[in-house]
Amino acid sequence: MSDVLARVQADGEQHSHFWRRFQVLWSALFVLATAVAAIIGWQIEDQSQNQRVLGLTLCLLVLFIHLVVQGVGYQSENGRAPLRFALPYIIFSIIAWYMLVRISPLYYLVLFGLFSQIYVALPLRYASVGAIVVAGLMAYNETIGSGSDFSWQLGLIYLLMGLASVVLGAWIHAIIRKGEERRLLLDQLQETQAELAEAERRAGVLAERQRLAHEIHDTLAQGFISIIMHLETAEQTISEPASETAHQIQQAKETARHNLQEARRVVADLRPESLENNSLPAALARTVDRWSQQHGIAANMQTTGTPLPLHPDVDVTLLRATQEALANIHKHAQAQTVSVTLSYMGDTVLLDVQDDGVGLNGAKPSPFGGGFGLQAMRERAAQFGGELLLESEPDGGTTLVISIPIT
Repeated sequence: MSDVLARVQADGEQHSHFWRRFQVLWSALFVLATAVAAIIGWQIEDQSQNQRVLGLTLCLLVLFIHLVVQGVGYQSENGRAPLRFALPYIIFSIIAWYMLVRISPLYYLVLFGLFSQIYVALPLRYASVGAIVVAGLMAYNETIGSGSDFSWQLGLIYLLMGLASVVLGAWIHAIIRKGEERRLLLDQLQETQAELAEAERRAGVLAERQRLAHEIHDTLAQGFISIIMHLETAEQTISEPASETAHQIQQAKETARHNLQEARRVVADLRPESLENNSLPAALARTVDRWSQQHGIAANMQTTGTPLPLHPDVDVTLLRATQEALANIHKHAQAQTVSVTLSYMGDTVLLDVQDDGVGLNGAKPSPFGGGFGLQAMRERAAQFGGELLLESEPDGGTTLVISIPIT
């Protein structure tokens, strides 16, 4: 998983760097074309002073606004300015360009960068309209706008130019869309990796705690019990109960009993805090109440049947499953109410967690951790011969049921 994420991340960063360099290239082209047009336009002698000043002023305004919008876009995740900035910028640029070409045909130079800016800055549907508008303005300026009759041949040429720009824009937007898809995929993979790492960490901590508890119980505790039994046997063979030997044996027995109690306390401490000095139903009730108060979601817990003593690991499994289900309901299900039921049914114990949220199809990702938390619950139940069932309907909530045999 980490290798896949690393490859996708490297690919995404490479694509992002390429796209930003691509944006800088088109931006530089637009700046260069506008600056060259401004310099040459200022030097044209057959223009009036007012025309030269107007041309230079419009070019400088276009360049200034362009650089501001580029700065805003460069700070965003996808490198594009929001539409509320980009649309006014493009509209102003088109109007300024048309005013410039009305002054002198020289300013058609600006088109070398304007077409690309339209498609880089705007969504495709807006950009296509903008390109057609520019092509129409060109056709008008070269015919009716210049005092000539309208030429269908010339109009067709400009129409084809507009359509060609639409094709160019579609290609540019395909690059943009691909980059955004890669970025979203990278974000999802990073989130999934974090969830998987957290699930693995919790599972590892639980497994290690249980392993240590078993080791202490099967070695130290059993060893102390054996020592106590041997000492009691030896004590019965002493003819003088008040002798020094009897006293030492009694001291050894007390020490062994004390250490046996300590070993049992350590084993108990390795179990979850909620289960310490509490039964499973009480621990689940405390967990549900605490979760409800913390997240402001109505939740209730009830127990049916006669509670029976379970293996400590089964208690831990059901408690962890409840905590995992509640955590993911809060995170993904958008539920208003939650119901947790612990049922003792003869030779089986059932844990039922039900919510009225959006269901598996409506949650993004799944209400139970994109599959990792769900898989962990299933594996823990399977360790004790149990199984996990999941039922869900769109907008109909989700029901999770874990059944474990009572042995």
